[in-house]
Amino acid sequence: MSQHASLDMAAAQDSEKTPLLAEEGKACEQDVDGPKLEEPDDSMSYDARKLVTFEVCKDFSGTVWAKRSLWKMMGMLITVAIVTSVVVALCVRDPSKLDVSKFQTISGFLKVIVGLLLGFFLSSSVARWYTCTTGFLELFDAIRGMQMQLNALGVPKERVHLCLRYCILSANCLNNSLMAGALHPKERAAFYKEKWQKMLTTDKNSSVAWSQPHASLAKVYEDELKSLDGLEDPSQTLWVWVTSLLSRMSADGEIPPMPTPTYGRIIQIAETAYNGIREVRASVSVQPPYVHVQMMAMLVNINNLICALSFGMSMGVTVASYIGRMKKGKATDAEDTARDLQDLLITFILSTIGPFLYQALLEVAVCIAQPFADAGKDAKSPGRIPTDKLLYQLEKDLRDAETMTENLPCWDQPYFKQPAK
Repeated sequence: MSQHASLDMAAAQDSEKTPLLAEEGKACEQDVDGPKLEEPDDSMSYDARKLVTFEVCKDFSGTVWAKRSLWKMMGMLITVAIVTSVVVALCVRDPSKLDVSKFQTISGFLKVIVGLLLGFFLSSSVARWYTCTTGFLELFDAIRGMQMQLNALGVPKERVHLCLRYCILSANCLNNSLMAGALHPKERAAFYKEKWQKMLTTDKNSSVAWSQPHASLAKVYEDELKSLDGLEDPSQTLWVWVTSLLSRMSADGEIPPMPTPTYGRIIQIAETAYNGIREVRASVSVQPPYVHVQMMAMLVNINNLICALSFGMSMGVTVASYIGRMKKGKATDAEDTARDLQDLLITFILSTIGPFLYQALLEVAVCIAQPFADAGKDAKSPGRIPTDKLLYQLEKDLRDAETMTENLPCWDQPYFKQPAK
């Protein structure tokens, strides 16, 4: 057997040892210049196989366990418990008369209602998150379909790039407006100004950005910015320009006339993109009724507070009992001390683990219900939709399709309207 054949067999064996589901992100980080497609704390891209192992307990970045509000609430509850225990230990003369189990009965009743309401809110939040993500994907797929249709008809590159520039600009405007909607009203003007300045360009040719591999395709001219800056939702109204440009192409003979099915198909793609934007808007702006979520959040806080008071009273009774035995000279009674510590430990588990999990589930539901709440400030906010990665992937796909159009294997580019020579 020749040396080349041996090398080929060794390479084939190595390829067979390679897992089919390699860890996500490594290939993208090595092959793609510029922004990384896979973000380390991306809520959509992760290795699901790690969920069944203890590796899921190693990295908490991008999860609810990294939120300060969760630990702040638990710190407040522990403080309430400690203060309650001190008051009981110092002020109650006969702590044995305190029936702490009454508080645990109330907490047990509330846990059933809280669990039910949290389940409804969490399922609703997940459904809205999927609807919002689906709307973005429909918009991006429509843009890809628009490019494919225009390239298949041989539309001049200047017109194709102009149309796609408006499409990509619309997607970026949608992303910016959703992030701005989660900011304080006083911060929105500066945020919008920063984003518009980043997309502003002096190049009067939409094809310039396509010749720059690392430049964003979301560009806006100064005269266009004057028209878009004062609009309530530029992401939707930009499609008025897109459909008008398509009609202009039809009138100029660059694409089939309006009565033809092909023109109707192209307009349908534009309508799909517009509907995707509306779907994203609806999923973000239409939230569950406040009367429902307010009652749910209040019951969670009341249950947590009752559990903290119950644990504080149990700890105060234990400390007061020990102090009483010391005064009577029975501090060395190991059996009573062990029994008190055992009861205190059980009360600590029941009064701490439950409220902690309920508070964590509430935080998870809120993060999923508002996927853009901290996206403008914190790139690692839990539950956020990785729109920056999706936008970058969209532009990369458009550039790849452009490359394929310019490098046809063995036939010439067809044209609906033959360009002038």
